[in-house]
Amino acid sequence: MLLHHGMTVPASADEVWRALGEIEDIAPCLPGASVDRVDQDTVYGSMTVKVGPITVAYRGRAVIDERDDVNHRMVVHASGREQRGAGTAQATLVVEVHEQPSGATGLDVDTDLTVTGRPAQFGRGIMADIGDRVIAEFADRLSTQLAASAPAPASAPQPPTTDPVPMPQAGSDEPLDLGPILVPVLRRAAALALIALSLTLLARLIRRRIARGGSP
Repeated sequence: MLLHHGMTVPASADEVWRALGEIEDIAPCLPGASVDRVDQDTVYGSMTVKVGPITVAYRGRAVIDERDDVNHRMVVHASGREQRGAGTAQATLVVEVHEQPSGATGLDVDTDLTVTGRPAQFGRGIMADIGDRVIAEFADRLSTQLAASAPAPASAPQPPTTDPVPMPQAGSDEPLDLGPILVPVLRRAAALALIALSLTLLARLIRRRIARGGSP
């Protein structure tokens, strides 16, 4: 399954690329993810998603196969297995960072995804919607994190001291709840099932009238 997602972060390409290299620091930006340890270019951790009453937790690793610091491009291979099931997930991600004319940064992610087990029942459309939500939330959290770490201009007046907004910590984030994405799909499926049932009943009534010698 091939997927493409893009996002915009209000920071320079160098800042975003540098942040992407700090795996443990940006792990809290990915909803439902936590990092256990980092061994050179290999990251070990887990990803938890919630689909209605079902919670699926994957544990696995991600390996940075290629990293081009000049062109801001990396290739990552991730694989995981359900902790309480036989399902698996494998993905190859091509991540590219590029500066935009506005001064913001565009981040494109192309994913080749293979999923088995319970989540495999969802089609490409649902998986794309899920990816859109993950990327959008990741972009928002990354933007907040970069803005918090950016030094204030020397001439800018200092704002009054306030308690900082806590960023989610790796390993303590809530599972990614996919219920809001699936509800409209389930409603459409229920509507289609109702239409199909109505057509079936209508066909049966017509056949009965024909069998009794009446006109359809």
